Amino acid sequence: MIIFDKIQKNFLFEIIIIIFFSILIISFKSTIVEVFSEGGSSDFHLYPAKCAFKGINHYTSYLSRDGKCPFFMSQFGEYAQGYYILIYPFTIFEWKTSKAIWFLLNIILIFLIIYFLCKKFRINRIYFFFLIFLVFSSIVTKTTLIMGQQAIFTLFFLALPFIFKSKLSYILSGISYFKYSIGYGLFIYYLISKKHKNIFFSLIPCFLGWIVYSFITNTNILENLFQPIELTIKNSSTINQQFLFSSLKFFFKSNEHSNFFLIFIPSILLNFFIIKKIILIDNDLQKLACLCMLILVSTPHYPHDYILIIPLVVYAFKCYSKNITLFRVNLIGGIYFLNFYRATEIYFSKILTFLNLNTNFINIISLILPNLNSLLLLIMLMLNLKIFHKDLKNIY
Repeated sequence: MIIFDKIQKNFLFEIIIIIFFSILIISFKSTIVEVFSEGGSSDFHLYPAKCAFKGINHYTSYLSRDGKCPFFMSQFGEYAQGYYILIYPFTIFEWKTSKAIWFLLNIILIFLIIYFLCKKFRINRIYFFFLIFLVFSSIVTKTTLIMGQQAIFTLFFLALPFIFKSKLSYILSGISYFKYSIGYGLFIYYLISKKHKNIFFSLIPCFLGWIVYSFITNTNILENLFQPIELTIKNSSTINQQFLFSSLKFFFKSNEHSNFFLIFIPSILLNFFIIKKIILIDNDLQKLACLCMLILVSTPHYPHDYILIIPLVVYAFKCYSKNITLFRVNLIGGIYFLNFYRATEIYFSKILTFLNLNTNFINIISLILPNLNSLLLLIMLMLNLKIFHKDLKNIY
């Protein structure tokens, strides 16, 4: 009878999994169509990499707007040199083939992120399949895949040192620095943790990428060193500034360059303050989740970068049997940021427009709403840290 019950439970579980994945495949059809559409994968920086391997320094070209490396879609080329060296194999293929391979790679990386986190931190298989369904069916995941963004790729390498304690993982973690609006958080974490060897190992990919890029484009290495930052500052006006300190620019007379530093300085101060709290945590999964939330609060991000919420959602299930309040906060918050937060902003903006309110008032509210979402994320972050300090024994 016990054996029969066990078989019955396993069969029911398999049926549920089949239903879940059937729904997922059906819902993913439109995502695949969008990826392979004319405007699909617009943010996959293939063309700057192609310029580099033709001997053209795309940073110099984009900074001077000389046209030697033409702009393609929304590929503005701000990432670190190593990224363009790393994606060299993609430059061999035509655009459609390259973005198809990039799409498949990102699908694999999402699966691996969830799989490694669940295996390392002993999340059972029921929760694992639920997480797969939740993440792959989310609006943020689909948007990231459609746009061909680098956030999934970056998150994978950012998460490695929290999963595997090895020299190789510390070296590979430096690949996250290529998208420095995300990877910088890991660097500060290493710095405050006084893990000097990890800093050295993690800088290897950046150093190699810088040297190789300078060589193949015949650029002075000192000149090339700061070009990614220069280009980022030049393109800062194109960044969708939906983050906590973006509203500061409305209180000071400034241009796009001073805006960058005006927002950068308080963000860095906040990072140092929060990371000092994070390094006291014993649970690596919680560390990663809190670090990802901090990054999302601190630096300029489009909605697709909220894929960094994945570790928080995984951590929510780790809390289930030990702290039900934290489980609810993290799971509900994770689902909200994976699916609904951007829709909430758009919904309220449309409501205000429908009510025929003053245009200036509508514009102000539209600018405030993203900051309220960042504030909500900061509250969730502080709640995780506060519960950790107050109730250490109960959680772990």
